[in-house]
Amino acid sequence: MFNKLKAKLSQSLKSRKLNLFGMFFVLSFCFWALTKLSKSYTETIVFEIVYKNVPEQHHVEIDSTKKVKVGVEAYGFNLLKYSFYKPKFEIDFKSDVSLKNKTYLWSARQNAAKINARFKNSVDVISIQPDTLRFPYQSLAVKKVPVKPNVSIGYASGYDMSSKIQMVPDSVRIIGSKKLIAKIDEVTTKRLELKNINSNIEKSVQIEMTEPLKQLKISHKNISIKGDVEKFTEGTFNVPVTIINLPADTNINYFPKTIPVAYNVSLNNYKTVKPSDFRIECNFKDIDNTEKSFLIPKLVKVPGIVKSARLKQHKVEFILMQ
Repeated sequence: MFNKLKAKLSQSLKSRKLNLFGMFFVLSFCFWALTKLSKSYTETIVFEIVYKNVPEQHHVEIDSTKKVKVGVEAYGFNLLKYSFYKPKFEIDFKSDVSLKNKTYLWSARQNAAKINARFKNSVDVISIQPDTLRFPYQSLAVKKVPVKPNVSIGYASGYDMSSKIQMVPDSVRIIGSKKLIAKIDEVTTKRLELKNINSNIEKSVQIEMTEPLKQLKISHKNISIKGDVEKFTEGTFNVPVTIINLPADTNINYFPKTIPVAYNVSLNNYKTVKPSDFRIECNFKDIDNTEKSFLIPKLVKVPGIVKSARLKQHKVEFILMQ
């Protein structure tokens, strides 16, 4: 009935000859349509299925041709819209199905309330077909592996990254046979080369799909690479040398007492760095019972905001005091 009604309505709207006969025809059509739409009908509405929350650890056999056919009774006014669009019905594997003998089962009876909720009170549901939908599955293994970036970054003069490069996400889930995923401990991105960088980085790069990965499902095939880039400068402090593990009965005199430390830091943090943020140690145990006359200084403390730091002197001379 509704297909004929839609065809007549479309034909009358396309007509451009608005003559007297046409006006009477349109009026008569409207009266006819109102009469028809005021009657009660029994129709079958076909719902396309949309699948939600399909478990990753299971390879579920989804048949895209499956439909849910709902028999309804209602006035034509309430059914007219279903002649102009294809309604969709969602099956949520978390709440709408049950599991039995390696098969997910969707029951029309158990989901009748959800189907009724798709209609207003003016539409009565009288049947749902099929009464059961079956979705067989095979068990799969799931493994979370880190993403390794394959990135080369060249910075403009005086610029550098102020923190570690970030990847979003920094790991992915691979899904497939246990034997195959057991051989994969990480995935890498495709090669990304950046040159003359002087501003923050935010790039999307694809995962390198190796032959083993092509046989698996992967949760993300694109990774966002981010990094904060700032202008950097170099500073220098004279930091005191501390001698550790010196025996209680041993006195030494050493030189120099301080060593220059050169460090790189962003301009924004330059004024916040202090000499006390660094520590230089010489371990007396390293030369005890040897004939060496110098100690090796080591930079054992560096503030986190400093990109890099180095000592400008690598020997501390000493003499034993009587």
